[in-house]
Parts: sequence; C-alpha cells; structure tokens
Amino acid sequence: MKNFKIVMILVAAVAMFCSCGDPEAPTATFADANGLTEMTFDLANASVDVNATLTANDAKGLKSIKITRTMYDANNEVLGTPFDEYDIPDYEGLTEYSAKFEETLAKADVKDAAKVVYEAVVINKKDVQKEATYTVNVVAPSFTEGTFEWKRLGGAAATGLADFGLSWTASGKTVTAKIVPTNGAKLYILEAADYAITNITDLNAKLTSEANEYRGVNAEAPTNKTYNDVIATVYNGKTYLINVTASVGTVETQGNQIVVTGTYKAFENAVAAK
Repeated sequence: MKNFKIVMILVAAVAMFCSCGDPEAPTATFADANGLTEMTFDLANASVDVNATLTANDAKGLKSIKITRTMYDANNEVLGTPFDEYDIPDYEGLTEYSAKFEETLAKADVKDAAKVVYEAVVINKKDVQKEATYTVNVVAPSFTEGTFEWKRLGGAAATGLADFGLSWTASGKTVTAKIVPTNGAKLYILEAADYAITNITDLNAKLTSEANEYRGVNAEAPTNKTYNDVIATVYNGKTYLINVTASVGTVETQGNQIVVTGTYKAFENAVAAK
C-alpha cells in the first residue's frame, strides 16, 4: 500500500510499578474519543482522518506492543500487502501505556477496500497477549457525479436539460436564460457552499422553498461568462445538486448559440422536501 502517512504517535509516559498477582493477559483497548472502535469512510470524500488511542495495561509490565494495518475486500480477503507495521516507541517495562494514533487515509488508496483494520497486539512479560482492533469501514459514495452541457441555438429547443427535470423556455428582457422545472419536477435555488453536501439527508434539509425559475445564465452573444451558481432539482426518483460554472455565447447563422456547462451530483431514492 502506498501514500499512507503517520501524522503522529504520541506516547503518554506512565510511572512503572508492580503489584501482586499475574493477570492471565494484559488489557488493551483501541478506540476513538467517543469510545468507539470503528468509523466510516464515505468515498464521497477525498480523505478521512483516523484518530484513535491505544491503551494497554499489565501489572507486571509490558513486553511488546505492535500495531499493524490490513485492508480487506468485500469477501474479507486481504488486499495488497497483508500487514503494514508501525513503530511503537517507549513502552517496554511500563505497566500502563497510552498512544494516540493519527493517520490520514486517502480515497485513492482504499477505493477497492471494504474495510481497513488496525490491530494492536499487546504482550506482557509472561508472553501472554491481548489483541484490540480499530476498524475503518469503507463505503461507496451515496451519489454519482458527472458533467453537463446545456445548449440552445436561436429559437430551437434546448438540449441537455431533460434528465434534470429542467426546460429552457426563453430568454428574458434582461437577456438571461429562463430555465424552469418541467412537469413533475421541483426546483430549488441554493447557496454556492451547498455544493459541498455529500448526503441526501443534509441536502433535503436545504430544500425548503421551491423556485419557479432559474435566471442566472447570461444569454447574450458573443459572451464568455463564469458562475458559481448552485441549484437542485427533484425529479424522476432522484435529487440533482447542480453547479453551473460557465456559459459561452456565439453568433451563428441560425441565431445566437448559448452553451452552459458545469457539474452535478445525483442522489438516488430522493425524497422531496415538503
């Protein structure tokens, strides 16, 4: 596996002492700040930060601590190198040990994995071991992404809008494109920052007020305009989050041609806002 990086391992030094009686095994926990031993990496995001703390205890002292990382596919088969091992410093002889483990996982490195398992193996001076794991579950994005091109030439019908539940009916007196929802579709005008949304629950929370039209695109020619407009439509069982980024107007024999481009996210099984 490549491009994985240890950001930091901090050792919490604890006083060493002995107590009577040998436990059968040391104790070990590997959990985040909320006490959870697993997390989710939604591949809608480019990366995720792993933050967990390994805590180990043994009354007679610790002999060995190892942390390894292994990736598994959906069939629970190992992907790539079976084990990546990390150096764990300054633990030998301590009765109590705490290490904060921080690492960033990149989408490109885990996109074929179903989970990434960090396993800590703690061995005491009696050579009895205890394992503890922290798991990152890797899930596919909850949406698909793509680019679009909306085109209108003179008074002809515009193309490229139908899948989004939109229609380009005319250009207004202020020379802007009049884009409206088609029958059965709902249109919403959002803020530019809303395009960062990656799940349908958060997106639906933004769909509170329907719009009758979107008039953000310049329809003059010749022109070359850039935008950062974000709109959403709910249509045909999907919710589309649309980022309009550019338009180019040219003068053609049949009239002015306007080409609008941008990107979109399509969320399945959408539920329209009330």
